[in-house]
Amino acid sequence: MKKCFILFVLLAVGMTVAAQIPWDGSIAESYNGGNGTSGNPYQIATAEQLAFLAQQTNDGSGGDAYYVLTDDIILNDGDSLLWTPIGSIRTFTGVFDGDGHVISGLYINGQKTSGLFAITENATIINVSLENATVLEYEQEYVYSAIGGILIGKAKNTNVLDCTVDGLIEIFSAVANGGIIGLCDVDLGESDTVFIKNCVNNAKVRENERCGGIVSKTIIDNGHLVIDHCVNHGYVNGWTFAGGIVGEGDFIIKNCVNYGEIVSEGTAGGMVGQGGSDCEITYCFNQESGKITGGMNTGGIIGTALFTTMSCCGNAALLTGVNDDEIMMGGISGADGTIYNCYNRGDLTAVYTGDDPLLIQMGGIASTPLHDEYIRNVYNAGAIIKPSNPNIMSEWYGHIVPAIFSDTLIIDCYWTGNESITTYVYNIGSNSWVHIPNSCAFNPGATATTWILDETLHGTTDLLEALNAGAMGQCVWVEDVEGINAGFPIPRPMGYENVKEFSASKLMVYPNPTNSVLFVDMHGIETHGRASLQQNAYRITNLMGQTLQSGTLMGDNQQLDVSALPVGMYLLTIDSATVKFIVK
Repeated sequence: MKKCFILFVLLAVGMTVAAQIPWDGSIAESYNGGNGTSGNPYQIATAEQLAFLAQQTNDGSGGDAYYVLTDDIILNDGDSLLWTPIGSIRTFTGVFDGDGHVISGLYINGQKTSGLFAITENATIINVSLENATVLEYEQEYVYSAIGGILIGKAKNTNVLDCTVDGLIEIFSAVANGGIIGLCDVDLGESDTVFIKNCVNNAKVRENERCGGIVSKTIIDNGHLVIDHCVNHGYVNGWTFAGGIVGEGDFIIKNCVNYGEIVSEGTAGGMVGQGGSDCEITYCFNQESGKITGGMNTGGIIGTALFTTMSCCGNAALLTGVNDDEIMMGGISGADGTIYNCYNRGDLTAVYTGDDPLLIQMGGIASTPLHDEYIRNVYNAGAIIKPSNPNIMSEWYGHIVPAIFSDTLIIDCYWTGNESITTYVYNIGSNSWVHIPNSCAFNPGATATTWILDETLHGTTDLLEALNAGAMGQCVWVEDVEGINAGFPIPRPMGYENVKEFSASKLMVYPNPTNSVLFVDMHGIETHGRASLQQNAYRITNLMGQTLQSGTLMGDNQQLDVSALPVGMYLLTIDSATVKFIVK
């Protein structure tokens, strides 16, 4: 019996060691088992079998089924073997489950579309971990208009869940260069959504026009893209656009964090370089290690917002603007956008590299005047450090924003003192200097986590109480008792604490406020043993308890049309979870 046990152990160890042998470049003739169905996916246990998937996908004989990785794989023990991406000739349309296993040593150099997968469409990639990956191009053979991502080069209508990458991607001539995905393209039904969720980038992403830690560029032709609970730790350097999560495009981004340094000669932001049309960023935070250096537009959350709304976000990192003529910097947005329930506590500084600097605009929250947009219920605790250059032709500074238009809504703003900056903002429309309504400076209170307003606003001199009074029911501001935000208040979802009837709720909705569609995330709801795809009954009530809308939702991520509801606050209840939302 003892001999049999020893033999079993030796066989098991031998199998494990065999599975870790680096790839020799050969291609298997079959998988390790399975028939390609959801219940019995093709099993991939070796690098040769992974290459077989690439071959089948590229010659059109496969790539449209279910596949699962059953062991760790080493593609390279150096850079001797070039990987031909899965879907480089024909598109991968299946489901690939990495099952938590690691693929190490991916090496690509000179591909038109680079990544473990080149092009995917109507696919799902889940639980894939790539370590020590290298994606490059030949130094003297630029592949113009290339697309690069360590996991996927171009992902069309593809859900990417629970994936992690580590290594380096550097493609000088690419139009999109991302840690997880190069280009994300969504073209579905108007009510359909693509998800990138629970993904982590640890790789360096650099030397390209646009770079993003998770996705470089997004294009939304029809449908929605939600990037949720993603984290960037990698250094990101894009010449024109650079962001910890997205370089440039359209999106809904929520619950994301950036820890990596972001650098761009053009536009740089902790979450996004430049946003597009009707974009949302909510509950996203740029940490102290995520210092940002931009050219013209630099923001703690987004470089250039355009038509982006930011809510319940915060920046803690140092922002530096470096340019030879114009510099625009904001603690949340480098330029434009609607901002509410946000904070900045990172310092802002600027460096001119030219002899005749033209313009500088620096604001604790945003740099530029806002037209038909608003800033509401925000605070700035970062220092605005004026450049010493005496040749600057035009200088604008503001605790919150340097200037506004007559139709800009700006209210309920707070800042720590900085005597070198006026408390007035310039109203371009009326050609006059004005105070921001219902706003003032604040200073330390009796403890390290309390802050006192210089004036009584919302019936209080306590900053936390004032923030909650102006929060519009969209979040609850909490005291930093854990010391994670240098003692300053933090915005949390409704139900985080001190709201008894919602204290157990893990239901999330966004955007909130909304004026049409309410996205519903039910991942956190207790299913009491039910399958996650079972129908869940919902009801929408007003604050008097009257049911105004009801029905059923299928799956963890759904959306509700609430455009028929009048402006006001409502309660959404699913199972035992309840959350407040606002129709604006």
